[in-house]
Amino acid sequence: MDYQERTDRYDQAEATLSRFVKWLSRRPAESWGFFIAGILIAGLLF
Repeated sequence: MDYQERTDRYDQAEATLSRFVKWLSRRPAESWGFFIAGILIAGLLF
């Protein structure tokens, strides 16, 4: 994998994360709670 491929993958991951954060920021606080609870439960199970 060359440098350009790595930077393209990084840029794509950053764009995806940015879209997710923007989507989540428009949700009510309850959504944040469920999201955090899901991460905690997944951490305990896996």
